[in-house]
Amino acid sequence: MIGSASTTANDHAERVQRFASLGEFAAGVANDLRALLAPIDQHAQALHAEAGGNGAAQAQLRKILDTVELARGLVDQVLIFSHGSISERRSLSLGKVVREALPLMRAAVANTAMLRIAVDTNAPQVLADPVAIQRILLNLVLNASRAIRRPHGVIEIGVAGMMPADGRGPPFARLTVADNGIGMDIATVGDLKQRFTEPPSLSEGPQLGLRTVHQTVCAHGGRLQLDSDPQAGTTVRIDLPAVSQQPAVLE
Repeated sequence: MIGSASTTANDHAERVQRFASLGEFAAGVANDLRALLAPIDQHAQALHAEAGGNGAAQAQLRKILDTVELARGLVDQVLIFSHGSISERRSLSLGKVVREALPLMRAAVANTAMLRIAVDTNAPQVLADPVAIQRILLNLVLNASRAIRRPHGVIEIGVAGMMPADGRGPPFARLTVADNGIGMDIATVGDLKQRFTEPPSLSEGPQLGLRTVHQTVCAHGGRLQLDSDPQAGTTVRIDLPAVSQQPAVLE
């Protein structure tokens, strides 16, 4: 038993060390990416200024600048992750975040699937880091696109204001990402949920990065629900407390 416990402790220590090394590597890559983004931003700013009255050119350059800004935010998130820092949060509309991330999501999906967006303009605002929410969206949309293996694949993204089913408790905002691709069976879903609470692994398997999504949602006082069926696809629901209810944590 002593030998077994020692082996387990050594394995855990080795895993922690590997994860720390991964964090250092991620920080190095993030800094390199940040350096590469700087000249892109500078040249795009200069071209935008030179475009003058050319509205079409300015619109295209504005898209480049917006994408650079989002990429810079994602790089910052990697650095936050690698150093264990807390990012800044503010009151925001999930619907606005979805609309702003739409060009990137379309680029990520390419011709794999059609994106359908349904945003409830009356959904309450939440207290969140906008870059973290965009990262969650991109992660879920990429996972959904990987699961689609049929023609006419569809990924539906929704934002809605919700109340508890029993009518009691605070309101919350729900972000939903659903696909009609190849879903997971009950055993796979159960295994995936179990891994949410286990030490990180360098190989995440199906639904790559969903552990990070779950951790981010929990850090925002929210909850993640996952439903999947091999024949019907996968639906991920993320519930975040309304800003007036912060810092309440959804159970």
